[in-house]
This record gives sequence, C-alpha cells and structure tokens, in this order.
Amino acid sequence: MDPLAAIRETFFQECEEQLAELESGLLAMEGGDQDPETLNAVFRAVHSIKGGAGAFSLEALIRFAHVFETALDEMRSGRLAATPELLKTMLRAADVLADLVRAAH
Repeated sequence: MDPLAAIRETFFQECEEQLAELESGLLAMEGGDQDPETLNAVFRAVHSIKGGAGAFSLEALIRFAHVFETALDEMRSGRLAATPELLKTMLRAADVLADLVRAAH
C-alpha cells in the first residue's frame, strides 16, 4: 500500500473513534452531564476530525466541522447554552459529520 494511502486509512479509522467519542459525549450531556471536560472532549473530537480532513483537503468535511467546532466553542465559553433543543441539534450535526466522513472515505 502506498504510504499516503496508509496514512489516509489511519485517519479514517481515527475518525470512527472520534465520532464515537463525539456521540458518547453529546449523549452524556443530553442526559445531564455538565462536566466541562465532557464538552471539551466533544470539542476535541470535532477539532481532530477537522484537522485531519485539512491534511487531505477534504473541503466539505473541513467546512462542516469548522461550523460545528465554532458552535461547540461558543458552548465552552458560555455564550451558547446547552439546552435540550441545542443538544438534539448537535446530535443531528454529529450524524451529518459521520455521513461526511463516510462519504469522503
């Protein structure tokens, strides 16, 4: 296998792990978890996917992840409240992110 292809495959494997972390964290938050570290882990998952996507010029994935990451950063700063409605939207956004990762793969 071409070394770049191997690195790309590793990126997609790591994306699956990050997507699982993302969903787990958002579900915990939806269930009432207010630990700032849970939100930080969710943010890091999206940030990691965005960064890896940048390495492979996966523009649709980068753009969506950037908007998602920005909203999560607003939550981390306290400018956006983690309401039940927002968390439902975040879970839907996580599904879209997963779809974009799979489409890019």
